[in-house]
Amino acid sequence: MHELPLIEEILSVSLDCAGRHGAREIKRINLLAGNLSGIIPKWASLFFRMIARDTIAAEAELVFQTGTAAVLCRRCSQSSEISVNPPVFACAHCGSKDVYLETGREFQIQSIEFT
Repeated sequence: MHELPLIEEILSVSLDCAGRHGAREIKRINLLAGNLSGIIPKWASLFFRMIARDTIAAEAELVFQTGTAAVLCRRCSQSSEISVNPPVFACAHCGSKDVYLETGREFQIQSIEFT
């Protein structure tokens, strides 16, 4: 259920952007959701439909692109994509577990299409 406040913010930002450009209708919102973000597109879309009902985004389509998870190794300074099911936080180059997450938890608007 953590999707609801995030989707409320997505709607708010989208409506603000559309308003600044004099848009009549928001057609599509393209989103990037990292594969460790915990965002469930089905729930996010359902919540969006509920809260956008009486706005210019009522018919907008949410389109999700899944971002990959990557870590940066503190030992060898190499970046590597990680397995996420289950998550394996280790460097693919040297095997070190002394890594930090570079990508995978992001959730952001990529673009907004409106008329």
